[in-house]
Amino acid sequence: MQGKVTANFVDAGVQNLKNIPRPVRVYRLELEEERAAPPAAWPTPSPEHPSIAVLPFQNMSGDPEQEHFCDGLVEDIITTLSKLAGLRVIARNSSFVYKGRSVDVREAAKHLGVRYILEGSVRKSGNRIRITTQLIDAKDGSHVWAERYDRSIEDIFAIQDEITLILATETQVRLTDGEQARLRYTTTTNVEAWTCWAQGLSHYRKAITEENMAAAVLWWEKALALDPASAVLNAVLGFIHFVNARFGWSDDREAGFIKSRAYADRALGLDPNNADAHLVLGLLCWPQESFDEAVSHARKAVQLAPGAADILNQAGFILAPSGFPEEALILSQKSIALNPNHPAVYLGILGNACRLSGHIDEAIAAFEAYNARVPGFGLVDLVIAYREKGQADKAEDAAKRLMSARRDLTIAAWLKTQFRRDAAQLAADVAALRMAGLPGG
Repeated sequence: MQGKVTANFVDAGVQNLKNIPRPVRVYRLELEEERAAPPAAWPTPSPEHPSIAVLPFQNMSGDPEQEHFCDGLVEDIITTLSKLAGLRVIARNSSFVYKGRSVDVREAAKHLGVRYILEGSVRKSGNRIRITTQLIDAKDGSHVWAERYDRSIEDIFAIQDEITLILATETQVRLTDGEQARLRYTTTTNVEAWTCWAQGLSHYRKAITEENMAAAVLWWEKALALDPASAVLNAVLGFIHFVNARFGWSDDREAGFIKSRAYADRALGLDPNNADAHLVLGLLCWPQESFDEAVSHARKAVQLAPGAADILNQAGFILAPSGFPEEALILSQKSIALNPNHPAVYLGILGNACRLSGHIDEAIAAFEAYNARVPGFGLVDLVIAYREKGQADKAEDAAKRLMSARRDLTIAAWLKTQFRRDAAQLAADVAALRMAGLPGG
């Protein structure tokens, strides 16, 4: 079928790789025509590398509005655990495929490739909250730990601290002094602000569109007004303002970048170890063509949150056009391993890293898969990749599909979103788009 590609991520084992301080498990994107054997099974959880998935907590309140509260609680736990280098934590996108479903814990663990599963429920009534949790060892189905918290809503942050520390202990992660400090909950200590943050998160986790980002901003600005000293809230607002400026969703593009930097600088001033703030500052280096500084911020973010799939993915997004596509490819592969049910945009970032590092066939497979999931996306890069492959007819076909799906897209509009260290490469990409028939604009 046109626009569809069957691809398989093959486990290439744990390897020592350049510029990465510790061994990582590597995956190779295999094209259908390359495949001579059935797809490789998801890696077996290793006792030397503890792994966990936190499933969505069940809302026991009978109030659909409390779903945001439950989801925010789980997101916080996942984010905090992802700061630990010794623990493999499945990303929210992947564990949340089980939301609203009856879950066989052993099957879920097998699918996600983890040893431990945390599940729980939340009942909120007025100013009181009841949280039940249980940690299950999927190897034999035994309950490693279970607890019920009946507390005031103001204790929600202390509960999260306790849960994350116990999970690290029970999964036998060896914590450094720095990691023990990073296990502390840090989004906000204001309950009302946290509630607004959770509401905004529900919009942010949808597709990256102008409408979704605007809704998230409204909620997060309310949250920040309640807690101006939150580094996390400042950082995420900085990221959204960068996105809005990059895609032309701001009335004044330069003013959007300035606003983004103000938020990111404030976040880093409040917490020098905020990984999101480093990513935003890395992105903001692009318009200034400060690519070395962008790389430094990206690597710092990875160091601070080595198990966070979104952090690794965004760091790869920064590194590839900044002159380090091979390193970006490693991070992209690792982010996919941590987030097997990843958002479609992961495929675009993977494809970009593949193409810029010379793996054109793998790039084409990733871009086709991206377009299959979100029609119209990945096709600009696909046109360029086919031209690099010397397949002009396929490049023109991809260009026709692109113009059909995104009629208002021009080369000039695309060029405004691109930041590249290699000016010659960018010029070649523009030439490839012209030759394939895209309008210049």
